[in-house]
This record gives sequence, structure tokens and C-alpha cells, in this order.
Amino acid sequence: MQKVICAVVTMMLVASVAAAGSHAGKANAAPALNAAKVQQANDKTAVKQEKNAIKQDIKSDRRDVKKDRAQLKRLRADLKAAEKAGDQARIARDRTAIQRLEADIRADRADIRQDKVEAKNAGKQGKK
Repeated sequence: MQKVICAVVTMMLVASVAAAGSHAGKANAAPALNAAKVQQANDKTAVKQEKNAIKQDIKSDRRDVKKDRAQLKRLRADLKAAEKAGDQARIARDRTAIQRLEADIRADRADIRQDKVEAKNAGKQGKK
């Protein structure tokens, strides 16, 4: 909201400087117009960067369930193949990867449950 107000004020300033510049001469108005354009461009890039940062945070917070299931399936197939071949290093590596992925999934599910409980409790506190 503040940035929108800033942009409006900047546009009004540009218009008033342009009007004053036409009376006083165009040499004085040109630096003011350029400064206003630079300020407006900086405001636009700042808004874009904020939007991108928010999108990235939201995407990174979510886990893709289908990808997790596919990765678990792949890891379990690799583990089975390693057991069949008798390769102890691969067996240990695959079991560790499976355990890490399952722990991450459990932690994310717990976070989701906790968020739901907190949202539910916040709704109850607001009604009192």
C-alpha cells in the first residue's frame, strides 16, 4: 500500500515538475523527470523482488507428495537390487536415504498437523 502511495506521489510530482518546467524552460525539468523515472523504476523492481521472494518461500515450504512416493519407490527398488547383488555399501547408502526421506515426510506431516491445531485454537480464541 505504501509503495502504491509512493508511486502516485511520484507521478504527481512528475506532472507538477513538467508543468513548472514548461513555464521555466525544459532544461530545469529534464533532471527532475529523469530522477522521477529512476525512482519509479526502482519501486517497480522492489515490488517484483518481493513478489518473487514470497513465491519462492511458499514453494519451498511445500513437499510434493507424488515425488516423495516415487523417490521412495525408487530407493526401495535400489535397495532390493543391492541386497540381491550383496553390495553392502549400496545397501547402507540406500537404507540411510530411505530413513532420511521418511523422517522428512513425518516431520512435514507433524508440522501440517500442528498448523491445523494452531489455526483451530486461534479461531476459538477469536470467538471469546
